[in-house]
Amino acid sequence: MKALHLSCLCMALLGPLSWAQQDAATDKVNTVATAEAIQIVRALEKHLSGKSRLAYETEFTSDVVLDNGQKIQIAGTTRVYFKRPNQLMVELHSDSLSRLLYHDGTLLTVIAPEEKYYGTIAASTSSIDALMGAAKEYGLEIPLVDLIAWGVKGTDALPVESAVYIGESELQGEKVDHWAFRGPQQDWEVWVTREEEPLPLKISTVSYRAFGQPRFTATINWQERTSITDKLFVPDIDKDFHKIPFKKLNPAKAPTAREVEND
Repeated sequence: MKALHLSCLCMALLGPLSWAQQDAATDKVNTVATAEAIQIVRALEKHLSGKSRLAYETEFTSDVVLDNGQKIQIAGTTRVYFKRPNQLMVELHSDSLSRLLYHDGTLLTVIAPEEKYYGTIAASTSSIDALMGAAKEYGLEIPLVDLIAWGVKGTDALPVESAVYIGESELQGEKVDHWAFRGPQQDWEVWVTREEEPLPLKISTVSYRAFGQPRFTATINWQERTSITDKLFVPDIDKDFHKIPFKKLNPAKAPTAREVEND
């Protein structure tokens, strides 16, 4: 991959190419890069989906686009513990809120510790299906918890239309390869370890179909899985906490003029 990039650079330095030659060379590079990138993505999916337990922490920043188009940025952290197929614990802290989420194979429980309330959703499914249902019906989404679903729902989970190899860098003391992808809904970048079983150490996405094209970036610190016990997945709710019902999202409505214009 790198040799191919180098050869194209040398050709540019040795002499001018016609536009047709340049376009053909670029197409060849992009085609090879995309093919290699898809292999990397599938290797990531295979590795993560093959683990019976996952544990990781993230530090993230996320754009929030106001109605007037102005962007503000929030920061936060998550801790995720997952035991396939139906035990999950997530701890989220951001500039604006704190949440705890548990799934025990029967109920999905969300706790707001600062506001002292909690809610439950019936979810006698896998944790992945429980999260997908909660996102679709209630708009409940947790940053980067979808790492547990990579590779589980088939190869369409991370669709790749095109890819570019950006280069080598270092994260957490490890050499990583930096890739940039384009999918049907968003651009995304991933920094991947060079191990036999690769791991993503950083992810950045841009939702180019969303108003304002917000960016989300997170670094990922993978943890030892031996400390995962069943007690982690049992919510500890104080007796003075109030239970509140979850409200489902309104049915889909017709897009606004702004949404149509930015589609």
